[in-house]
Amino acid sequence: MNEQKETMVSSITKEDILADIAKHARSSDQKDLFVVRTANQCLEDAKHMPIPVDLFKGLIYEGELTILFADTGIGKSILAVQICDEISRSHKVAYIDLELSDKQFQKRYSNDYSDEYQFNENLLRVTFNPLGSIPEGKTYDDFFIECLLKIIHDENIKIVVIDNMTRLVSGDTDSAHIAKPLMDRLSDIKHREELTLLLLEHTRKTDNTRPISLNDLQGSKMKANFADSIFSIGRSVIGQDVRYIKQLKNRSDEIRYPGEKVLSARITQKESFLQFVFGSEEPESSHLRHLDNNDYKELKNSILELSQTGMSQREIARELGVSVATVNRRLKDKAQSANDVTPVTSCNGCNSVTETTENQNEQKTFFE
Repeated sequence: MNEQKETMVSSITKEDILADIAKHARSSDQKDLFVVRTANQCLEDAKHMPIPVDLFKGLIYEGELTILFADTGIGKSILAVQICDEISRSHKVAYIDLELSDKQFQKRYSNDYSDEYQFNENLLRVTFNPLGSIPEGKTYDDFFIECLLKIIHDENIKIVVIDNMTRLVSGDTDSAHIAKPLMDRLSDIKHREELTLLLLEHTRKTDNTRPISLNDLQGSKMKANFADSIFSIGRSVIGQDVRYIKQLKNRSDEIRYPGEKVLSARITQKESFLQFVFGSEEPESSHLRHLDNNDYKELKNSILELSQTGMSQREIARELGVSVATVNRRLKDKAQSANDVTPVTSCNGCNSVTETTENQNEQKTFFE
């Protein structure tokens, strides 16, 4: 019975679904911005749509736009190629590699430039054409989308991985007005072409003393609105080659790897393939470095020093890899302490005890 139901659903085309939606829509003009249906009709229409397929460990679902973000040199491209390799065993994938040269790619997927790993022929690696140029009268974004659509149509591609978005935007991807137009275009073709998109992004400068959050994603609020799923790679204090995966958004299911149980991994070269070897699920706190009093004092002093150079609170936060609230709190505390009068005490040793207690209390709330 289930097989018969799946066959019936798979035989229904996109055009059939759109025609059915238009048939039951209360707004008859197909050029309208919105389609109005009853909630029950939406559920009825959804019955004819395929159930989203989990393509990789609950992090990427078919037909969705997913963002993977992490710091430079942490292994985004390594994981992206691993994801492409796994998905290509059942789907055709276009990996748009704007990071590595062919020789660098060979180094990663060989045994010291020999005995190369054999990828599935379904995996297409797309790189910049060194002789290519933007035609006169076209913008960079327009020409990129045009070339991307050509690949999608010529190769019958439904899954696209872009590594990485920073190379596509002529400016700071942290700025919404710069990054939003391209995100709009990618979201549009995702719907029109029924694509699965995985976009790789850099983080703002971070450290390994605090949990990963959506605020670490460049242009976080705007990009989070476009994404169906978002996950990140964290660097672990356990070892130089140890990483962890943390999922921060998932519209199709519950968060698979929240802070309470991130997915640990170790980067390993195995059978000519540089890859993440996944381990157990552990609390994110077990991968973080915990500040001691010296670290804490150094951070406080750095905030004050940068503030005296004229940097804004946002710039200081980005430079030190902390939140704006942390910077604001430290500067407020400094201003407050400058106005306070410290009472004189004759108790020997009281000052050191009081100072230690105050430091512990202040450190406890500093990052809250």
